[in-house]
Amino acid sequence: MASAEHSFSYLLRNSGEVLEEVEYRDVVLQRRDGEDLYLALHSRQQGIRDSLGVLARFLRATLHDERAQSATAKWLTEEIPWTQFLPESDRRAFLDDFARTAAACVEIENYEPLTQSLRGWKATAEAYADPNVAQRLKKRHRGRAVPVHRPDTSRVRAR
Repeated sequence: MASAEHSFSYLLRNSGEVLEEVEYRDVVLQRRDGEDLYLALHSRQQGIRDSLGVLARFLRATLHDERAQSATAKWLTEEIPWTQFLPESDRRAFLDDFARTAAACVEIENYEPLTQSLRGWKATAEAYADPNVAQRLKKRHRGRAVPVHRPDTSRVRAR
């Protein structure tokens, strides 16, 4: 089911039509002054979240078996091609991190940690893919350490 797209002002002028449309497909509301909004039935969205939870738990369960973990790590490069740049040990760490984070996100109904984890792993793969970057990162650095400040998470809301 493909989602429909309408401007936010279209929703304001034709709310009944858009709400009727949401009964059978999701609607993306485009805004000029901010990020697009996603309008969906709660039951449909909850089904997606529940399914992700089952898949995350299933993946975690399979990763307890060494043969299943090895097979999944091999399959991973076919389904998520950028993981081929990760060393095999990191592919396994990625799988474990993904399964744990996805299961935790389902529990708190906030998927931003999973998004951040995927971005981080992809950035790691990009660094391994470029020999110059990988070499620079492996190089021992001298001099004063640069303090890194924790990001402001006060604006992140859990549902």
